[in-house]
Amino acid sequence: MKTLTRTQRVLFGLAAGCLAAGAVFEFCLVGYFMTALVFWGAAACLAFFGALAPKKTAWARRLRVLAAAGLAVGFGLFLAAEIPILCRAHSDPDVSAPYLIVCGAGINGSTPSRSMTDRLERTLDWLAEEPEGVAILSGSRGPDEDISEAEAMYVWLTARGVRPDRLLLEERADNSRQNIEYSLALIAQNGGDPTGRVAILSSEYHLYRLGYMAERLGCQPALAAAPTAKTSLFVNYAIREAFAMWKIYLFGM
Repeated sequence: MKTLTRTQRVLFGLAAGCLAAGAVFEFCLVGYFMTALVFWGAAACLAFFGALAPKKTAWARRLRVLAAAGLAVGFGLFLAAEIPILCRAHSDPDVSAPYLIVCGAGINGSTPSRSMTDRLERTLDWLAEEPEGVAILSGSRGPDEDISEAEAMYVWLTARGVRPDRLLLEERADNSRQNIEYSLALIAQNGGDPTGRVAILSSEYHLYRLGYMAERLGCQPALAAAPTAKTSLFVNYAIREAFAMWKIYLFGM
């Protein structure tokens, strides 16, 4: 059996650490799948370069150069999407509007997740700031959820004193585009103007994508950020957003 070089031991050791870290994020924590993928991707890259490290042939050198170039291009494309996401991760100076679309997040049975709670707390603030405003709670029922996300938000808000007549439920949306599209249709059904100014509320990492889609769906979005309580979750989902934006750039909404 060949003895590993020092470089290989370092690279394979780092790969093992990344592999273990990914397993912790995926199997021991909730909501960190993208972070786990990043660690596993890093593990694969480190193992790849570790396997090639002792090889001195021309094809091995070319393969290392191509792999490094591919990683550099990929990282550049990631930054091209990530930088606008981070720059847009804040509320507009003025988020007043007749209607507010609140984008759903996961629920545990019928209990709002941490991400949904962050959004609901910001929704309470908006409703207090806009005494005539109406919030549209958007989100369908997922496979592991006892009720729809819209209903979970409705229960949470009414339990804290929000009048039911200030809330509309949109229970069909399965994704971000549908959150906006179906909510705009509900605004029209309610006698409002879906092409006018509409406030949209979600976690700050989500705002760039929502604004991008809302403009193309024909409304004038005012974006309201719900600060994410955990920095680690913000990082996890901000990374995911970059991939979501490239999916839109390449394949449309």
